[in-house]
Amino acid sequence: MFEPTGTVCGSFDQKLATLRSIGDCVSEYELSVLLKKIPVPVCYVWCDPSPWMHITQGISMTSNVNKMVKAGFEVKLLMADWFARMDPQITMKVGSDLSNIQTIGRYNIEVWKAIGMNLGGVEVVQLSDKISCKTDEYWSLAMDIARKSDLSRIKSWLRVYASKDPSMRCQGSIDPYMSREFSAAEIANPCLQSAGILLQKEEVCSKIEDAFCPLKNAKCNPCLEYIKYIILPWFGKFEVLQTVENSGIKTFMCMEELAADYESGALHPIDVKQALVKAINMMLQPVRDHFSSNDEAKELKEAMQCLSTNKI
Repeated sequence: MFEPTGTVCGSFDQKLATLRSIGDCVSEYELSVLLKKIPVPVCYVWCDPSPWMHITQGISMTSNVNKMVKAGFEVKLLMADWFARMDPQITMKVGSDLSNIQTIGRYNIEVWKAIGMNLGGVEVVQLSDKISCKTDEYWSLAMDIARKSDLSRIKSWLRVYASKDPSMRCQGSIDPYMSREFSAAEIANPCLQSAGILLQKEEVCSKIEDAFCPLKNAKCNPCLEYIKYIILPWFGKFEVLQTVENSGIKTFMCMEELAADYESGALHPIDVKQALVKAINMMLQPVRDHFSSNDEAKELKEAMQCLSTNKI
């Protein structure tokens, strides 16, 4: 049940830091002005319903939402059920039936609940309901954008916007990272970027074993990026049993320390992968337990299995 607290938690700087830590800030000045005018703003979190929710989507979403709730913001999960009807990967399986897509959304919410999302401080909003309430306003705006824009122009703008350097955005330049060539290993084995949230222990181990993790190279290393963006924020530390050098257990509290050891050769990829497998399985075990013991969760899991085989 959604219960907005209306409570302002933390200082202005803390609230600003919370919002900056969970997404791309286009204009920090505008964000600062907003927080000064509205201490408890409404934070909409866009959610694309997916029957194939991957680990990063489940963990990162939970972590970000909990940060906003803890900071005292009013959080609304905007389930983009309407746009999911236009996703060919989904419609090939379930068609454009809105009820099926909303079932997928309920499954996603059940996953977030199992992970530990504070749903008591969150309101779930269906995009289809919002559009239905303002049909005339929405479609007139959509048609106006379609009339004034073409696909090539939109794609060009998105490439510029994706640049990490604000000055590049202003100049219309492209982030070099976007245009660089990736090796076959990087493309074929991007760690667990698309690994399912309900993976069993053996499946996690198999995927990590195949993941690209070059020796003494901390840059463009999927395993280390996973530790940086998922493991460390979740646990606050990363423990590695260094079996290769027989150095015992070492606890890393920050990415800089881990990267330094890795690049020096003091930390071996085998040990990193084994520790990563252990950490991921610790995160996923509550989800596995929930979907094996909770009746509603079981039903939703079965529904997703039917969707994946196109039986609904």
